[in-house]
Amino acid sequence: MRVIIEKLQADHVRLARLVSLLNLQSCQRTDATAPNIALLVDALCYLTRFADLAHHVIEDRMVEKLLAKRALSVELGQEIESQHQILIRDGRDLLRDLESAVRGENMSQELVDSRVRLYAERLRHNMVIEELTLFPAAEKNLGGAEWDEIESSGAYGQPDPLFDATVDERFAELYRVITTEAGAAGVDEPFVQGD
Repeated sequence: MRVIIEKLQADHVRLARLVSLLNLQSCQRTDATAPNIALLVDALCYLTRFADLAHHVIEDRMVEKLLAKRALSVELGQEIESQHQILIRDGRDLLRDLESAVRGENMSQELVDSRVRLYAERLRHNMVIEELTLFPAAEKNLGGAEWDEIESSGAYGQPDPLFDATVDERFAELYRVITTEAGAAGVDEPFVQGD
């Protein structure tokens, strides 16, 4: 069903903007005195609550359906699922470390900074792999019944707390910063494809 693919692609555009925010030099400092530490915590909180629990679940269901039809190589299916598991683990660990930094606990700022960049790069790589392989295979090989099963899995209908029409209060500042960054870059609508 093209609608699911379009939603996932729109999610990727939005996630890419969030990854760009993670990579901004102004957000790279992760010590407790860094002005944007709360934004990094919010971004990772969003990624571990929405991307990990809704977005990746839909993609994993697509992988399962394609593997069952032998329409995707086992190696590629395992790679995508493994990337998701690594992103989940690293995102939770990084969120814990950033929250520790906010509390002023002793930790290596350089290590956390490099882990933020690595996490962002892994997420970007995962999205590229899916767009080049998973999405085309799903469009070509999955039928109506399979798409219905994916859609009814529960993860598909979860509202996006950052990018849906009503922004969750927890992410209001993050939304404001992303919108401001997009405006500075000359992007009228920061959350749609094609910008």
